[in-house]
Amino acid sequence: MDQSDAFRILASADRQYLFHELVERDGASTVETLSRIVAVRRHRTTLGNVSDAEIDRTRVRLVHIHLPQLLERGIVDVDWSDETVAFSEDAEIDLLLESAAELDQWPPKPRVSRPLSARF
Repeated sequence: MDQSDAFRILASADRQYLFHELVERDGASTVETLSRIVAVRRHRTTLGNVSDAEIDRTRVRLVHIHLPQLLERGIVDVDWSDETVAFSEDAEIDLLLESAAELDQWPPKPRVSRPLSARF
């Protein structure tokens, strides 16, 4: 992967949120948790105010668009039996982090008043 590929991966706000949450969670999480976090950030709300429909739509985007793209590029591994997501051993995380650091807002700013990861 070169830096252009890294920027393509980070071109989506949803993928930025997903990537950032995996970094914050030592490289692993679940589809359910990631769906909730991305939905909260995407809709600029709190966990208590995000609707089930918003979470479901986010889950669909993650499962059918973003995770397959990250799988294809060797960034994550997904175990669909228990819906866990983890950075793959060969993932070029350092290159992604270096590229992300060049973005205007990295890490992606939470759109709620307190850190999301503390609530999951």
